[in-house]
Amino acid sequence: MGTKYHITAQTDNPKKLQQEVDSILNDFNNSMSAYIDSSTLSMFNASENIFCYDTKVDPYFEPIFLKSKEIYAKTNGAFNPSIAPLVNYYGFGYKEKKKLAVMDTSKIREILKLLVFNTLKLEKYENGKICILKPNKAVMLDFNSLSPGFVCDVLAKYFEQTNIKNFMIDVSGEIRTLGVNDRKQPWVIGINKPIENAAETDVELPLELANKSMATSGNYRNTYESKGQKFAHIINPFTGMSQPTDILSATVIADDCVDADAYATAFMVLGLEKSLELVEQLNGIEACFIYDNEGDGIFEFKISSGFAKYYLHNEQK
Repeated sequence: MGTKYHITAQTDNPKKLQQEVDSILNDFNNSMSAYIDSSTLSMFNASENIFCYDTKVDPYFEPIFLKSKEIYAKTNGAFNPSIAPLVNYYGFGYKEKKKLAVMDTSKIREILKLLVFNTLKLEKYENGKICILKPNKAVMLDFNSLSPGFVCDVLAKYFEQTNIKNFMIDVSGEIRTLGVNDRKQPWVIGINKPIENAAETDVELPLELANKSMATSGNYRNTYESKGQKFAHIINPFTGMSQPTDILSATVIADDCVDADAYATAFMVLGLEKSLELVEQLNGIEACFIYDNEGDGIFEFKISSGFAKYYLHNEQK
């Protein structure tokens, strides 16, 4: 997936565990990697009008697709994996990263017609094949907003099946925990300072996680400026605009990491007011939003009703 992972786990055989982890990640890459031309995702994106694959070879594409459908519906389209053509247009794509010289609003309007995730359907056949009809060859999918969280859950399930009871899995900054750390304490995970060039150790708010998942999304890392205009990698699927919202970062805590990962992205699209309203309607989802309305570098916080219990030693913000 073009990213890194870090795992801390209590095991008697770390070498064997790493081999198993790498094997799972290799299989997952063959499903979801946009860097591998033969992956299921890449082949769908390159296909003409219909794409079929074998579920016995790839067990991941279908559940990721269906989970995306679920979150697309619950966010009224703010989470939209068919955003891929816009991601490429703004230069945040996988194969070719380049700054946009001039923003063409007429081009953006044309690309918006390709955001048809609500119309895409999986057709299942008895032989284990799944096919998807593409209304236009240029329709492409990008599951990067939930695939790191999904593979955290896949790894967690494997760990639990092999009786590993204490672990912290971090894939691309999306985290899932179980049990306790080596000091027999809940895992302490920090929310990064939402500033450009922040190091991973620049923590704005430490949290205690036990048997929970966490993901943070923000426009403070993957951005660029072109001719005085700032572009951000999280793109609004309603307007086609690549502009930061009033949220600097959205951190979500949930049972499953795939949910935390996807909703963190959706909240960045929705903005502060709509996100605060939505998060209270979602079961098992808590969120912390960092923003700076004054633009003075002093961060402000808004949290969902159940988020404060995760503060380290009930630290108040």
